[in-house]
Amino acid sequence: MVSAPASRKTNKKFMLLSAIGIIMVVDSHCFSPLNLFNSFFPYHSFFMPMFVFISGYFNKVNDSTKLKEYIRKKENSLILPYILIVISTLLLEKLFDWINTGIFPSLSIDELLFLLIEPFTTGSPVMISGPIWFIPSLCSVLLVYAVIKKLLYKHWNNYLAFTVFSVMHIGVVWYAQSVEVNLFLLLPLKCLFFLPFLELGIIYREKLEPKLSNLRSETKLIILICLFLINSLRMMILPDPEDIVFINIARLSGFTSPYPVTPFISSIIGILFWLTLVDMLGKVIYENRVMNYISENTYMIMGFHLFFFYLLSFVLCIIHTHIVPLPGFDVDSFYKAIFYVWDYHVPFRFVYLLSGVAGPLLIKLLIDKVKQRFNTPSCR
Repeated sequence: MVSAPASRKTNKKFMLLSAIGIIMVVDSHCFSPLNLFNSFFPYHSFFMPMFVFISGYFNKVNDSTKLKEYIRKKENSLILPYILIVISTLLLEKLFDWINTGIFPSLSIDELLFLLIEPFTTGSPVMISGPIWFIPSLCSVLLVYAVIKKLLYKHWNNYLAFTVFSVMHIGVVWYAQSVEVNLFLLLPLKCLFFLPFLELGIIYREKLEPKLSNLRSETKLIILICLFLINSLRMMILPDPEDIVFINIARLSGFTSPYPVTPFISSIIGILFWLTLVDMLGKVIYENRVMNYISENTYMIMGFHLFFFYLLSFVLCIIHTHIVPLPGFDVDSFYKAIFYVWDYHVPFRFVYLLSGVAGPLLIKLLIDKVKQRFNTPSCR
């Protein structure tokens, strides 16, 4: 979950769920070496809605919520880190351009306008931190939901709200399939796309969690098997098995299924599968320090894992050009694409996965050490 400060993350089940979610994000960007049931529940068919679901679980907007205070908290926990990541990754991107080309980097008026506009459209002003496109969308969902629920709180019904939001979600998919979405409609439409999953997280917390968590292990196993069978059948019925996936929510494109309801169903099934699996097996690793630390720093991993992919490829490029040729390493592709991954040796994808998770955590650890050093009173 990217919306709560680390100190307030105490729900071990949802901490583990958010850690698994961010590992899926990194895994998907290095050709899925880990492959966490990706063949049956493709990452791009549910993992972004799952992050919204997790945020919904922790969302407690009610009649006494002070909107100004709520907005200020979201600015501090979401928008300010987003701005810092955009600025820092832009500087890093320019630095690597300078190293690669030997030309001192500059920022044109067009690039500046792009940086200012993109947070309100695709959400990705800098390629090397592209995955944080999700943050403006999540922030808009939380704020819109807070305003609507605050205004209608006396008449609020979770199930009715979920139904209305679900219809709007399906309408957004249908619209995106029908036309090329205007850039400035992207953010509000993505907000509508995600709203039902925010409400679903709240419904799960308030209505469903006690019932589902108390199910016997055998019953949970039956649920998992049924979900496997349902998704397998769906991939057989759809014109193409890949239709189950929606690959580019940032631009509201990639909805290849002829049925606008497909992304909704895919998201619900994927969320339910991983929620049930974590609920069934998660207690074994609830206290795992590594998984907890990953959960506490999903924002850092989302923002910087592509940078560490690029850094690893940069080191490999130096080795390839100055020390020993690496079979299959494509220098031209490396210079042209931020997303270049050397996968001549398929197991090496795990090195990218490790760098994408461990690199941002190392940055966070160093930042925490520096903060601790400056916050510690000096001995006299």
